[in-house]
Amino acid sequence: MLGYETISDIDVDKNPDILKKYDKVILLHNEYVTKKEFTAITNHPNVLYLYPNALYAEVKYDNDSITLLRGHSFPESGIINGFDWKFDNSPLEYDTDCKDMGFDRIDNGWMLNCYPEHAIHQSRVLLEMIKEF
Repeated sequence: MLGYETISDIDVDKNPDILKKYDKVILLHNEYVTKKEFTAITNHPNVLYLYPNALYAEVKYDNDSITLLRGHSFPESGIINGFDWKFDNSPLEYDTDCKDMGFDRIDNGWMLNCYPEHAIHQSRVLLEMIKEF
């Protein structure tokens, strides 16, 4: 709707440097990512994390399959975020009303403080915030 180019997880995994050609990266609900993706995204200086629970579990791609390596209490019950990421905001994914919607500043960008699945299609304010980012 906003006219942005899209890049797949597999594209970023195969060529992490692809993100360097963009001034801004808008990340959707990329919960399962490879280590290469995680590093490329968290090293980019200007990321808008549009969904809580992004970058939550480490996976690997192998032909047509995806394998969970770490996260979601795997391979041990004490492992929550697969990358031990200090900016993991996964508990906020349960706020689907987004009544107090806003962005929190982190080292490499901004994170939305609610799960915008319904608001993203209905909120002109949110779409304007994304466009102005």
